[in-house]
Amino acid sequence: MKFKTIRQVQEINKKKVITRSLIQFAFTLLLLYSSFFIIGVPIEFIIPYIISFVSIFLLSNKYSDRIMRFYKDSNGSIFVDLGWFSNFCYILATVTRIIITSLGIIVRFGLPEKMGVDLEFTFPILGETVAGFVVAAIVFDFLLIYGKAVLAGMQIRMLKHYKLILTGKEEVKETKSGGHKDYSK
Repeated sequence: MKFKTIRQVQEINKKKVITRSLIQFAFTLLLLYSSFFIIGVPIEFIIPYIISFVSIFLLSNKYSDRIMRFYKDSNGSIFVDLGWFSNFCYILATVTRIIITSLGIIVRFGLPEKMGVDLEFTFPILGETVAGFVVAAIVFDFLLIYGKAVLAGMQIRMLKHYKLILTGKEEVKETKSGGHKDYSK
């Protein structure tokens, strides 16, 4: 069996990176908002969510140098290879979004009651008793926070390196293929 490595190589554009980060952050906040006010996640979870995001962001920012590779083409454009891990984070965040949204729709329209599903499966969390699907929403919220924090940390580190490369304080190797390498072999 032969596995092909999936890599994400992109040309660095500071405006696009910042815009993409802000859109992802806003979308993440919207999903977390829906978790609190539609699904019914206890508001006390905002503190662990913030602590998780900040911790994971700082770790990602510190250690993302190990997976990023920078290239320059003959035109002087700078490319970054974010490795397979960034794709993993994108996929994780996307799947998490779908699951959280599905849970929100289920709760909003009262589908479990209409289908005769017993929602009495509960857990005591932070002194409150919450339904099993709320616990599932909390788990998927943490996965969403993980995915977004890792991406944000990588993007900040990428912009720091980009600035160093532009000022000549960091050297990158030049490739003849326009910065893109063939990783399919």
